[in-house]
Amino acid sequence: MLDRPALLFVVILAVVCVLTPARTTHAGGRRSRPVKTGQTTCWDATGAVVACAGTSQDGELRRGEPRSYADNGDGTIRDKRTALTWEKLSNDDSIHDKDNTYSWADAFLKIDDLNTAAFAGFTDWRLPNQSELETIVDRSKFLPSVPTEFQHDCTAGCTVLTCSCTVAPFDEIAWSSTTYVKTPSAAWLVNFYDGTAYSEAKSALHHVRAVRGGS
Repeated sequence: MLDRPALLFVVILAVVCVLTPARTTHAGGRRSRPVKTGQTTCWDATGAVVACAGTSQDGELRRGEPRSYADNGDGTIRDKRTALTWEKLSNDDSIHDKDNTYSWADAFLKIDDLNTAAFAGFTDWRLPNQSELETIVDRSKFLPSVPTEFQHDCTAGCTVLTCSCTVAPFDEIAWSSTTYVKTPSAAWLVNFYDGTAYSEAKSALHHVRAVRGGS
């Protein structure tokens, strides 16, 4: 027979066990799914459009997290799903201009300049890694393959406060901070013309879109 203090301890322990979520071997991790590609159309092997029902294609299943963006009104776009904040690009000959190109080494110097200027009030801008850069590819589109938030009202002279630009056709290639380990003198890029990713020599000249935040 348990005495009163011992019985009280057992009751408290039982309550704690009930209220405490079960831990797994992945305790502390955060569940995350890839973003939806954006495709809602299906095609056959010849490239003809077909009804999606029963194909099990991406256009039918549409798996992944839905896209959700917010224009912060300060020249940046926040991805609500990844918690990344992206620099908008402009068409005004500023540091944000969509036509500016950099070698891989100089891409980091642009980032330094954004931080020195405390762009949008922040000093922790960085060059996105390859995986981050691909999260803003929309594979339901090309020319460019980006969500509308990254391409609208891109007229001559527009600023990051009034428009959002992705660069001209066939030249929408952006650097990542990720080195190509097979050839360390090259780095990974994303071509936002069609959403492809590949590597190129770090001496090549390409565009830069800065990012901050995330995990």
